[in-house]
Amino acid sequence: MKLDKYFRKFIDKIAYINLKETASYKLLDEIPLPIYMKDMSQGIASGEFKEKIDIKIILDGMLINIGADEDFIHNYKYINILNHYLEDITAFGVRDGLTYIDEDKDKALLLFRGGYKINPSDNFNAYNYARFLWPKAYEDDIKEKDDFVREALRILQEIIGRDENFAIAYYELGNIYKNLGEYLKARNYYNNALRKTEPVEAKEEVRDRLREINDNAEIEEALYYIGKSDYNKAIMKLTGILSIRKRPDAYYYLAVAYQNLGQYENSIMAFENALNEGADFREVYNDYAISLYLNENPEKALEIIKKGLSKYPEDPRLSYNKIQVEIKLGRLSVAKEDIEKLLSYDDLTEEIKENLQIIKGQFNL
Repeated sequence: MKLDKYFRKFIDKIAYINLKETASYKLLDEIPLPIYMKDMSQGIASGEFKEKIDIKIILDGMLINIGADEDFIHNYKYINILNHYLEDITAFGVRDGLTYIDEDKDKALLLFRGGYKINPSDNFNAYNYARFLWPKAYEDDIKEKDDFVREALRILQEIIGRDENFAIAYYELGNIYKNLGEYLKARNYYNNALRKTEPVEAKEEVRDRLREINDNAEIEEALYYIGKSDYNKAIMKLTGILSIRKRPDAYYYLAVAYQNLGQYENSIMAFENALNEGADFREVYNDYAISLYLNENPEKALEIIKKGLSKYPEDPRLSYNKIQVEIKLGRLSVAKEDIEKLLSYDDLTEEIKENLQIIKGQFNL
């Protein structure tokens, strides 16, 4: 598994020592004992290690070692030692992990992971492992990005499978899906978290997250309806959003819905509003021009296409539609020049190439 390979590299951050025969902890004197190197360097610098080593640092090291490499040769013995000295291994790991999370996120995550490998059914430890695991996907040097998110989702789903009232797992699932841009799923999990949360402050935090994503969730739902060709429902959703907040993307999708219903005047108004509110992507110019063309206004369509091409001069779809409008206006010589230019593009689709050849033959260009 890719995550196992990723975490195994942290073995390099662990040193191994052997205690003296006179040591107080007889259970520890026959195996190499892991110590997180940063703890070792801090202990040496402070002089703490001159007399003895704190057993807690060794126990931390064992849990970290298990988190780094679950197949390590001495892990079975480490687990026996942890069970001997600790009443609850995962509670110990969570407590220490939360203590270190600000100063050393890797150490904290290894403690959570070690606890999870020993006891994956401890919901609170599993939750903490998952909530600090998935953000690793967005660090610059991480190659296993999808694996971090997938594993966190799996763990959180397992938690609510064991305990459907574990509210913070729903909340964290909402956070992940919000970050993925899947706002309907995020809203669903936040709503579940809200229903299952008791503390007033925690409820308000969930409500804040819902307020943050609600518009995006509504737009995602509108896109679902557009994808299903249910344009009237999409229009209802989008006009509801726009009655509260003027969003350029909402105006754009509203225009697309109207266009698909053949309501070109409404579509044109919505496209104009999208541009006025700051929409600045190639599709808005292309689709706006299509509505103008279909509404028998090719001159205005050409104007909009030229505006789009001034921003995206090598967009094949805009160039292709410009050719169609030029032909409609009887400007065949200009259309011929545009065809030759467009055919020189390296990234032209086979569909556009074939259509251009048909146009050339049809109008003798």
